[in-house]
Order: sequence, then structure tokens, then C-alpha cells
Amino acid sequence: GWSRVLGFGFVPSREASISPRKTFEDVEGREMVAETAPLLSPAQREPFWNKSAGTRNLDAKQAERYARDAVVRDESGDLYALGTPLARLGKLGTGVGLYFYFVFYSGLVLGLMSVLTLPVMVSNFNGSYAFDPAEKIGFPRNLLVASTLGNRPPHQPLLLHSIMDFLCSLAFLFFLVYYRRRQLLARKEIETKIITAADYSILVSNLPENATREEILDHFGRYGQIEHVYLCYKGYAKRSQLMSVKEKAEEDLEQFDIQLSSPLEFPEASEGHTNAQQTLDEALSDIRKHQLEHERCPRCCGLAFVTFKLESSSRRCRMDYKQSKFFSNLFGSSNHTTSLFRQTIPLKVKIAPQPSDILWENLEVKPNMRALRVFCTSVFSLFLLLIATGLIAAVNGKHFFLPTAIDQGLWFSGLVNFLSVIIIIVSNVAMFVLMPVITRLEAHITKSTQEVYIMWRLWLFQVLNTLLAALVFWDASRNEQGETNWAHWFADGGSMLVGVIIGDAVLMNLIEFFRPFDVIIPRKMQGPKCLTQKRLNRVYEAPELSLGMRYQMILKHFTLALALGSAMPLNYWLITILCIVTFWIDKFNVLRLYKKPALCNDEVANVAAVYIAPLSLLLHLCIAPYFYTVVATCPTQIICPPSPEVSVTYVLLGIAAAVLCLAWQPLLYVEPEDVHYHEVRCKDVSYSYVEGIEKYQPEHDWPNNLNESISASQEIGISVF
Repeated sequence: GWSRVLGFGFVPSREASISPRKTFEDVEGREMVAETAPLLSPAQREPFWNKSAGTRNLDAKQAERYARDAVVRDESGDLYALGTPLARLGKLGTGVGLYFYFVFYSGLVLGLMSVLTLPVMVSNFNGSYAFDPAEKIGFPRNLLVASTLGNRPPHQPLLLHSIMDFLCSLAFLFFLVYYRRRQLLARKEIETKIITAADYSILVSNLPENATREEILDHFGRYGQIEHVYLCYKGYAKRSQLMSVKEKAEEDLEQFDIQLSSPLEFPEASEGHTNAQQTLDEALSDIRKHQLEHERCPRCCGLAFVTFKLESSSRRCRMDYKQSKFFSNLFGSSNHTTSLFRQTIPLKVKIAPQPSDILWENLEVKPNMRALRVFCTSVFSLFLLLIATGLIAAVNGKHFFLPTAIDQGLWFSGLVNFLSVIIIIVSNVAMFVLMPVITRLEAHITKSTQEVYIMWRLWLFQVLNTLLAALVFWDASRNEQGETNWAHWFADGGSMLVGVIIGDAVLMNLIEFFRPFDVIIPRKMQGPKCLTQKRLNRVYEAPELSLGMRYQMILKHFTLALALGSAMPLNYWLITILCIVTFWIDKFNVLRLYKKPALCNDEVANVAAVYIAPLSLLLHLCIAPYFYTVVATCPTQIICPPSPEVSVTYVLLGIAAAVLCLAWQPLLYVEPEDVHYHEVRCKDVSYSYVEGIEKYQPEHDWPNNLNESISASQEIGISVF
């Protein structure tokens, strides 16, 4: 029926699909097992949950081989060695490569700050609170308190602490400037070694609905010879959804065809087969109607991808539109009339994202609607953040509203603590599950932008809930005189912070290394239930690296180490170890487990280096004077006014804050001209000569309108939505 008309491939009948498949040899002569399993003989017809994959002639090793083949490889087709320098991992893409640089240099600067604070820790050990029996601070918390600022008696000079804190702030600021330059050099180094489709392409926006491919060719042809024009039409999101339904129905039919050969074991197979066939017919009918509707009235969604033959043509076009925008803002109208589409419509042109980084189904969402979605989801995320953080703060501050909990007995106190832990775990898990879902609703154009929003929100949530939860531990314990001080806060709240850091360093990295939830458990639980090789291959599919999730974990601890580093220098040591462990675990997974990462851009790295890291340093420069003030002048109070005793500290940290503010715009926000990679790249190779280069073509493109490689003198292909 529709499958033959639309060219989707023949859907076999029941008799044809249940006939045994033969093995075949691949291009290397290896014997391969067909995707559909052969019929089970009467002797083999046992419940499928009691049979292994091998009994049904499904090849688990083949599925594992498919997963391994998806891992990134070098030019010779071999796996990269684990000790391969980062500069050689060009196939990882800019985003992944810069992530490894960020973790590596973060570990270096935190290690330097750990060494600088060694004299401070030695000075803190000479305090008097940690090992005083009257303070009732037991082991091992007293060891932690001994290394903190809270162990020092009041009205003691803090000149050493202030100087070392000032040096640590300057060291971190130097790291930011150096890493930013190194980031740009690494981006140049990575992107000049690997040629991508984005080097030759531009993303054109603000096109009218009735724009045609011929008009785009005529408009941009003056910049150089054009290889491809991909005009984006409305309707791709619906088509992609229908195609997914069709593919799922075809897979279900394949499963039910096999089950129909054993009706006693699968009594519901006949009904399932009928429903799947009906779903497939409806999906094919809807796809045909949708395609005919598009052919009658094609409407451009306002975007197009133009790929030039030479990289210099793409760069010249972007520069011309950049200057046109400048004159338009300066004089109120464009002086470059040739940049106007149809002589009246101003276009927006920028470098195109990588094809593998594009979320094609989101391209037809208008920018205004996308901004509204971002606003709504941000408000909703803030609401969830306040609820989750409030719950965490409330259960950790149970001594405020349950002052007699300890007096009720050990069982009651244990019950309250157990409920507290449950609420904290549920709140954290809820935020981690909801954040990616909420961010997907915003319909971002690229995966990189989506990862940025995930990183921002999870980082903010993690930092706020950890700091607020630690803050409510004030007054949680007292000494023999019934008084509390900052030494007790470090024993309670500080211990919680150390527990969070160690827990993430151990638990989260163990989960990341062994991948129980998306590798081990699915393969063990779902693998034996698969009836076809295709479904088994999907179960064994290699996982993907989420830059947003990995960045937020590093940045969270990064921020916590800086926020409380002046009072708890031990944090610098712990986060240094975390960076080292995370670096090698992620490098192992990328080179041995994850599928080849998408060639995403450096947007996530830019946000981490230009915004979040400077904010973390600014947070440190704001919190450090507070700790020095309360510990030096009023150790039994949570708030006290500024004191002249720590005036030197105020001056030094104020100088560091001023240097940060003055250096941020010219050295961090603006790209230095001497490392501006657009000016030093050499891409004189023709697009058509680059082997294996990606194309701007969505997965579920229209079957009768596939894009072909063309030149300026040939007919232009079109990728429609």
C-alpha cells in the first residue's frame, strides 16, 4: 500500500516475515547475523525469559561490536590510547575537547591554591576549639574543625590568612585569563585540524515564507560558488513525529511476526500484530497527506543553510553582514543595499552550527515564541528550585522546629534523620530528572544551547541547596555551657559540605565509570527479552556524553571550593582530587564507552569560562570578608558589623575584586585579536574534496526531495520542513 507509494520500503506480509533469514557476509568477510531472528523450532519454544539470547540465535557479541564501533577512533581506525594528548583528539569536537581542557586546568589552579593555603591550615591547627573537651566536638569532626578558620580564638591577627587569600584570588584570576586564551588557542588548534561542514556554511534567518531556493542562490552567489542550499520549511516537526511512529510500528510488527510462530507462548501476539499494522497504515496515510499538503503550499520557516565551496567565501559573507549590521545600527538604515533580500528585507547571517548539533524539529519555532518558552520554564525552574532548596533547608534545620527531638530518644531522632535524607534525595533526583525535560520544552536550535541551559540551572540549584542546607546547621550543637560558635558550625555544616564533596567524588564518578543505569541494567534486564537483532542492538547502543551534566558537577564543586575556601582551605585539596579523578574517568569513557560525540561548538565552554567561573571568584571575594569578620570579632554570632581589626583583609580582597571587574571585559569577554581563530584558519580545500564531511540534511527528510551536491551553475538541492 502506502509503503510502496512513498518509497519507505516494502512491509512484508506475515508469511514472508516469519520465514527464516540467512546469514550473510559483510565487506570484511565476517559472517553476520540478520536483524530478524529465525523461527524457533517446536523444541525451542520455551518462555523467552528462560532462554538466553544465544538460544534464539541473537548475537550479543555483534551488538557489543556495534556499540564499540560507535566509539571515536583515530585516522587508522584504531581506538585512541588513554594517554593520547588532548591536542590530538580532534575528532572529539570543539565542545568535548574544551571540556577536558577546563577540567585539566581547573585541577592545576586548585592544586596551586591548595599549596598556597598550607600555611593557613598550619596556623588554624594551632587554635584552641577543636580538641577542647568542653566544646564537645567528637572525632573525626574535630580534625576537620582543626583545619578551619573556626578553630582560631577571637581577636587573633589574620594577616597571614588575608595575604594568602589575596594570592589565591590573583592565582585564580590569572588562571581565568590564561585558560581563556588557551581555550581560544585550543579551539583554533582543534578546528584547524578537522574540517567540518560549519566551516563552509552560514545560517540565514529572517527569510519570508515564500522565499525560494533560486532567490537564495542569486542573493548569496556573489560571495563565491555554492555547493548546497538547504531551505527549511514548516512541517518537519510533525513529519519527524509521524516517521518515528511509523518506524516504531514497523519494529513492533517485526516482533509480533516472530511471536506469531509460537501462539501458545504469545497468545496476545495476534491482537498486537493487528494493532501495530493499523498504526502503521494510519501513520503512512498521515505522512502522505502531510507530504501532499506541503507540495501544494510550501512555507519557509525563515531559515536556510547555505554551504559554499570555499571557507573563505563563507567568512567573507559573514563579515559583510556583520558590517551591514554595524551601519544599520549607526545610521538607522543599511548602507549595504545589496545585503537586503529582495532589496527590502534585512537578513541575519551567522556561522552555521554543526549538522550533528542541530535539533531539526525545533527550527520552525519562532524566536519570540522560544523566548517566551525560556521565560516560562525559567520561572517554573525557579519555583522548583525554591521548593527543593526550602525542603532541604527545612529538614536539615529540624532543630529549629523540633528542639526536643533529641530528648524524645534515639529512635525518634533516627526517624527524623531518615525522613530528612529521603526528602533530600527525592528533591535532588526530581531536579535532575526535570531539568533536562524542562529545557527540551524550550525548543532550542542546537544541542549545545540546550546543554548550556541545563548546566546553568543545575549549577545554580546545586550551589544554592548546598550552601543554604549548610547554613541552617548554625546552632545545631553546643558546648558544655550551652553556647555555640563557629567551631560548632564547621563541625556540623562543614562536615555536611565535606560529605557532599566526597560523596560526589566517589558515588557520582563510580556511577559514571560503571554506567549501571544506561548500560549494565538495560543489557542484563532487557537484552534477554529481545526477539530481533535490531532491538538487541538498540539495547546495547553506546551511551552519549552530556556536557551540561558533567560541567555542572565540576562547576558546582568549583564554586563551593571558592565560596568557602577562605574558611575551609581543605576544600581546595578535595576539589583538586575530584578534578583529577573526573578527568580520567571521563577521558576513559569518551575513548572506550561513549559513542562518537557530536561536533558541537564551544558555547558551553564559553559560558563556564566567561560567566560562571568569574561569578564563583566574585562569590569568594564577597563571602571571605564575612568569615574573617565574624570569626575575628564575634565568633558566637552569625552576623556582626564590619570591624577595623580586619581592615587589611577588606583592602586586599577589595583590590582583588576591582582587578576582576576591570579585567573581565577586555581579557575574558572579548576575544583577543592575536588568537582570533577566524583570522588564522586556512581552509582553501574545496568542500567537495573533504572526505566524510557532514551534510545539512535531517534524519527524516522528505524521500522525494533529497539534497544533492551541486555547484552554483547547477540546480540547488533543498531540505524542506
